[in-house]
Amino acid sequence: MAKRDAYFDNMKFLLISLVVIGHLIEPLSGQAAFRPLYLFIYSFHIPLFVLISGFFCKKITSGDYRIKVVGSLIVPYLIFESLYSLFDYFVMGADKLRFSYFTPYWLMWFIFSMIIWKMLLPYAVKIRWALPISLVIAILAGYAADAEYYASISRTIVFFPFFLAGYYLDKETIDRVRTPLVRAAAIAVLGAAAFVMIKYGSGLRPEWFYGSLPYRAIDHPEWTAGLYRVLAYAAAALIGGSVMVLMTGRSVPLASSLGRYTLYAYLLHGFIVKGLIAAGFYENYGESAWTLLLIPSGLLLTAALSSAFVRSRFGWLLEPKLDRLFKRQNQDGGAEAGR
Repeated sequence: MAKRDAYFDNMKFLLISLVVIGHLIEPLSGQAAFRPLYLFIYSFHIPLFVLISGFFCKKITSGDYRIKVVGSLIVPYLIFESLYSLFDYFVMGADKLRFSYFTPYWLMWFIFSMIIWKMLLPYAVKIRWALPISLVIAILAGYAADAEYYASISRTIVFFPFFLAGYYLDKETIDRVRTPLVRAAAIAVLGAAAFVMIKYGSGLRPEWFYGSLPYRAIDHPEWTAGLYRVLAYAAAALIGGSVMVLMTGRSVPLASSLGRYTLYAYLLHGFIVKGLIAAGFYENYGESAWTLLLIPSGLLLTAALSSAFVRSRFGWLLEPKLDRLFKRQNQDGGAEAGR
C-alpha cells in the first residue's frame, strides 16, 4: 500500500474544519465579530475543497470508477438526504415532509454536485480547452434567472472549473511553487484578504461566494454583473492558492490521521448545527461573548465526528458495503466493471 501524503490529509482536515466552523457561525454571520471570519472562510474553502476532490479523480479510466461513485456518494446521498428531510420535519418543524432528492437539502448540495462532477469528468476532459470553456459557462450561468437550487445546477456549474483544475493539477507543481519567496507572498495575500474582510466586510455579500444564485437574485441584473463572479474566482484562486502554498507536508497530530475521513464530519455535523438552531441556542445566546467558543468548538467537533469511535458506529451508513451487489452484477454481465 502506498504511503499516504500528509499534505493532503492536513489540507482536507483544515477545509472540513472550516466547513463546520462556517456553518456553526452562519446564523451569527451578520454580527461584526463573526462577519470577517465568515467571509474569509467562504471566499475560498469550497473552491479549494472542490479542487482537492478533483485532484483525487485521476483514475477515471479504471473499470470500477463509476461503481465507486455509486458506493461512495450516490448511496450515502440517498440515505442522508432522506435523514435530513426527516430531521427537517420532526425536529426543525417544517410544515411538510419532503423528500426532494433533486433539490438537495442544505449541505447535501455538495454531495449531489460531486456525483455530477465525477460522472461528467471522463467526458469533459476529452474536450479541448475544457477548463476555460467551463469558466465561461460558469460566468454566463449567472445571467440565467432560473439557475438556482434545483438539481444544485448553479453550484454544479459554478464550482466545476475548480474540480477540473484539480484533475489537471499534479503534486509536483504544488511542491515546485512552494518556495520561500512564494510562501512570503502567500502570507501577504492572506493578510491583505483578512484586512479587506475586516475593513469592508459589512459591504460584501457572501452570496457571491455561495455560487447558488443568479446575479439578478443578488441585486445585480446589469450585464456587467459577471465581473463580480470573476472577482470571486480571483479571490478563491489567490486565497486558496496561498493556503495550499503554506500548508505543511509534515505529519500533524489529529489532522493527518483524521483528514481522510472528511465525509463523516461533513454529513454528520449538519444535525448538530440544525439541532442548535431548533433548540434556540442562537436566539438565546447569539449576543453573548460565549459564542466565540463556536470557533474552537468547530475544530473539536470535526475531530470528534472523524474519530474511530464515530466511524465504527456510522460506517455502515457512510461507507455501505456493496461489494456483493456489484460482484453479482459482474457475474451476470451487468456491471460496468465487467465491460
